[in-house]
Amino acid sequence: MSNKTFDLKQLPIGITELLYSIQNEQEIVITNDNIPVARLTLLNPVTETRLPLDKTPQPGLNLGAMVMSDDFDRPLPDEFWLQNS
Repeated sequence: MSNKTFDLKQLPIGITELLYSIQNEQEIVITNDNIPVARLTLLNPVTETRLPLDKTPQPGLNLGAMVMSDDFDRPLPDEFWLQNS
């Protein structure tokens, strides 16, 4: 694992670049006046996991499974809004 050191006051790159660097198995040491204050390392190896799909999802297989009331978009009565909590 290779190391890179950056001074906090002169940090030339942003967090995105720092995170990209540690994903490439580098360790970043951040110093403040040559005193190490932080070390960035990869917490867990990043591995891409793809689960194979047995078959492609089919839209419309559960038609009628959900029923919506005809008045679902009707405004709520004033009593609803004026209730005291």
